[in-house]
Amino acid sequence: MERVYLLLGTNMGNKERNLQTAIALLINELAPFLGSEVKESSIHESEAVGFVADETFLNQAISFKTSVSAVDLLKVCKHVEAKMGRPIEEPQYDDAGNRIYKSRIIDIDILLYGNQTIDLPELQIPHPRLQERDFALIPLREIFTSY
Repeated sequence: MERVYLLLGTNMGNKERNLQTAIALLINELAPFLGSEVKESSIHESEAVGFVADETFLNQAISFKTSVSAVDLLKVCKHVEAKMGRPIEEPQYDDAGNRIYKSRIIDIDILLYGNQTIDLPELQIPHPRLQERDFALIPLREIFTSY
């Protein structure tokens, strides 16, 4: 079993409920593969990064042990996002090669997966921009004191 750390973010609709729903769906889908209770950070508000948004984001980190592989965990995260109404789309980039971000009902990122380093086209762990993003680091530090 590996200890994993996820970051959830939302800036649409009932944001607190979106976070609660996403966590409940993740736990439900992963229940047979969980090896520990889920730790949750407090909820943090942040401005959008990389784009202008009408609403601020709420972010929350969670952690648990699981026997699910990192790639399968990504599939579960994407399934939960889709189930909550997030459109399934490939990332889009501007002419300079910068990723285009937009408002979303839920975003679930895998920040850390045990001590593993993973570099696949669809999944990079540790999350490649983790060190640049206080909206991820602050909640992560609440539940993982080494970060």
